Amino acid sequence: MRRLVQRQICFLVLSFAALVQFVRAGSGNSEKPLRVKLSVVSQENCRADGSSVPVIGLKLRLEIANLSDRKLIVAREIGAAWYTYILAKNDQDLAASIYEENPNIDWVVTESNRQSPPTAAPSAEFTILEPGKSFDVETTVSIPTYPRDALLGDHVIQLDLGTWPHVTPPERFRDSWKKYGDLVYEPVKSESVLLRVPPEKDFTKCRDSRNESSPSMRRPVDVKAHFDFLLS
Repeated sequence: MRRLVQRQICFLVLSFAALVQFVRAGSGNSEKPLRVKLSVVSQENCRADGSSVPVIGLKLRLEIANLSDRKLIVAREIGAAWYTYILAKNDQDLAASIYEENPNIDWVVTESNRQSPPTAAPSAEFTILEPGKSFDVETTVSIPTYPRDALLGDHVIQLDLGTWPHVTPPERFRDSWKKYGDLVYEPVKSESVLLRVPPEKDFTKCRDSRNESSPSMRRPVDVKAHFDFLLS
């Protein structure tokens, strides 16, 4: 009888240990190593002329943080190859994938996209982010507000960001750069931030930005949106 009880206790202990390992493995697989936190730097509400679509120019600061316990290789101009924005009424709708806007943006492939990085080690366009460390970039997202006053009021905005800035598949670089860290190449979604859309009457005439420089900028084909990245 005593042996039977001992066997049962041993079985329960081993079962519990196996369950703990399974939960740990599961949580490891679902881990999001990179966090992108948004904060609003400024907001410009304008239109080019009386007949054009009102546009919100939202200047955002992106804090890119390594939440993992290992080094990560991250593109410094995260989102430069492509991005899109998602609008929802609130965080609950965002979590439930109930979107007000989720545009499909087509992006132009530039010559720098076509050029492959060196195989031996990450180039200067990447940073090796230590565990717990972060860096900031700033970006301006342009959001057309049509039809008239349809988006009036408070919303939340989230960015879906491409992390691999080249046409060449990233897998071989992931393997050859392994000694420097884990390459981040899958798209990442940011945390949300509040966006307040004013009435159309509060939109002013847009400033002429044709002479403003935008180094390393990729322009989308069908949406007026751009990234101006500045490393802090």
